[in-house]
Amino acid sequence: MARQVHFVGWVKWLETQPFGRDEYDALVRDMLAVPGTAPDTPLVAISRCGVADDLPLTAHWGPEDLVRAWQPRWSRSSNVGVA
Repeated sequence: MARQVHFVGWVKWLETQPFGRDEYDALVRDMLAVPGTAPDTPLVAISRCGVADDLPLTAHWGPEDLVRAWQPRWSRSSNVGVA
């Protein structure tokens, strides 16, 4: 069991619906059921179609962010090898 959880998140990968208030409310409601979380555990979201405005998430990422995170370091700083 984890002693400390660094963040709790939600993945919503629909083509036409962003991560919204309903998903956020469910994430807040369910996060304390995860062993190692606390009321101040950061909340994050990954969404194919973005995130609704005014949600107090610590961070959120989209498809481009995920692709960029898995690129080799040498291609992040230059256009070499990028199609």
